[in-house]
Parts: sequence; structure tokens; C-alpha cells
Amino acid sequence: MYRCYLFFLIVLSSCVEPFEATTEEFESALVIDALITNELKFQTISLTRTYRFEEEPEGETNAIVSISGDDGEEYNFNESSPGIYVSSIMFNAKPNVNYELSITTSAGSSYVSKPTLLTKSLAMDDLYASVVTNDQNVEGVSIMVDTFDPQAESLYYRFDYEETYKIVAPNWNPQDLYIVSETPPILGFEIRPREEEVCYNTVNSIKIILANTSGFTEDRLSGFQVRFIGRDDYIIGHRYSILVKQYVISREAHAFYKTLSELSGLESIFSENQPGFFNGNIVAQNDPREKVIGFFDVSAVNQERIFFNHQDFFPDDLIPAYPNDCFVTNPVISEVINGVRFNNIKFFGVPGPDEPRDGPYKVVPRVCGDCTVLGDSEIPDFWIE
Repeated sequence: MYRCYLFFLIVLSSCVEPFEATTEEFESALVIDALITNELKFQTISLTRTYRFEEEPEGETNAIVSISGDDGEEYNFNESSPGIYVSSIMFNAKPNVNYELSITTSAGSSYVSKPTLLTKSLAMDDLYASVVTNDQNVEGVSIMVDTFDPQAESLYYRFDYEETYKIVAPNWNPQDLYIVSETPPILGFEIRPREEEVCYNTVNSIKIILANTSGFTEDRLSGFQVRFIGRDDYIIGHRYSILVKQYVISREAHAFYKTLSELSGLESIFSENQPGFFNGNIVAQNDPREKVIGFFDVSAVNQERIFFNHQDFFPDDLIPAYPNDCFVTNPVISEVINGVRFNNIKFFGVPGPDEPRDGPYKVVPRVCGDCTVLGDSEIPDFWIE
């Protein structure tokens, strides 16, 4: 899902001089991020307010949120955290039912969506990875989708993904240092209490990925790229997995997401094409002229997952560089004690007889010996080696 925010930006003078960017004019508006699918799950809706350039977004709290269908079913949502509303029961959108979103804020303002039907469900034909060279002449791995609707009823698509990658700490050691005494300075060894060598990190896509086959001779996507990863990117250094979700969306939803993508993809907030307000399918009942940002989307979704290793595509390559410099140092004992106290170093070894010696231990930055800085040591349920 995607969050959109409305900015009213300052007007620049023709003089070029240092300035602090602030918002001179501001209009508060409700931002609604609402998507329900044909998946049986706890559905989620996000409510926030527009915010000034120099501020952080805040959730719209204590609202009453519900979704009703013309089949007589109604689903209530409870606030799980500020601005995040989760359905009280698991449910899934059903075909041939018009759904309507209703919101009432704590201030008494009411909002309602246009009746919206679930789109057609269409499975992906294939999800696969191939080595390609992109437009910037960078070689890497392209994650691509093939899909086809012989009835030509889908036409508009949106994709997102969840990628998970394996992290191996390059300087992990099963032993760790602990402080026995500071006066005199004495350090001891202990076995690490949990796995810190191999971890996994999961990241959700944030880019709006759209496809449109309405102008094609057939409703087919072949080799449609949803993700590109350079061959030197460490996230594919070991093992990588990606879960791609394909949403069949309406023409109106496609137009909304396309506009949102164009505005959020500006190279600079000071571009000549500055963001403004654009309509979704939600209106304010108290005042139809009130600006509301967001779209109530009811989409069929299908998903596929693939795994691959770096050596599957680049068998002659070394493992891509770790994202941090992992210099081995030999600091004096007082610096080692400070590093252990604040948990910003990890034990690497003991200097050899022919090595320069400033202190009794060789150490590395914590991130190089403890993968939990970058991920989670728990193996994901779906993970396959």
C-alpha cells in the first residue's frame, strides 16, 4: 500500500542565497490508504493527515472505520496503533459485491467512498529472474513477470514485492568479550548467547509499479520487470528471495496510482511541476468541497515467490562487498573496554607474535561481527535453502 501526502510549498525568490525550507501556507486534509483484497486475512486501513514540509506525518486517531457490502455484510475496524485500523475479523472481498468505505473522525467529519467492485482474479503465468544490463549500463538480476488474460478483462495491473535476503557477518566469532573489572582493566571471554553469524532481512517495496495492456493487441505482459538488482549489491551476495504480488486494478485506480507515482517521483520538491491536489474515489459528506486524499481499492491479488543464490547467475564472482567497512583494529585496553561497554565492537582474535600490538585483542565494528545489526537471526517460516 502507498501513502500520499499533500504539500503546499514555499515560493522561491529569484535570489540564490541560503534559506531554511518552511511551509508558508498549509491546508490540513485527511489521507486515506485503503486496500482490501480477495485474501482471507485481517484487512488494514491507514489514516493520516497532511503535514508541513518541516514536520513528520501523524496518524488520524480515534476514528470510526467500517466497510459494508451490498450483500448485507459489514466489517468494523479497530485502531491497533495511531492511524492504523485493522478489521475486527478476517474477511476477504467477494466477486459481484459492491463495497463501500465509511470513516468518521473524532472531530465528527464523515467520509465515504464510491461503491467499488472486486476486480477479476488472474494468476501470474511465471515469475523468474534473468541476468540483464539496464539502461544505465549496469549488469544485474532482473525479476520479471509473465501474465496473460485470454478474456482481455484485466488490462490494468499493479505490483509490489517483499524481498528477503540472507546476511552473513564476515568477521563473526563464537566468542565474545565481557568486562570483568575496569580497575584494573580485565576482560573475559564468553560464548555468544544467540546466533549472530547468519541473519535475514525483509524489505517491502515502496515504488508504485504499474502496467497497462489496454493499448495492446492482447492482454499480455511478457518479461515485465518488477525489480532490478545490480550484481554487486550485497543483498544478493548469498541467498535471496522475493515474493511478488500482482493486483488486477480498475481503470480509475490505475489513473490514481499513475498520478501519485508521477508526483512522488519528482526529482526535486522545487521542480516546476509541483505537487498539488488530485481526486480519488472518497468524498467528505459534511462538505463535498473538502479535499480528501486517497483511494479505496478493492483488488484481486495473486502472488508467487522465487529463490536464488548469487552463484546461480555469477559463479565466477566474489561475494559482493559488505555494506560496511570491516577494518580489523588492535586498540589499547581502555578503548576495548569502552567498546564492550557500549556494544559497538566485537572480538575478532588475538594478535599473532609477529603482528604489531597496541592492545591484547583484535576487534571489528559490531556490524561486521554481529549480523543482528542488519537483520533478524530467526529463520523466516518460508525460507528454503
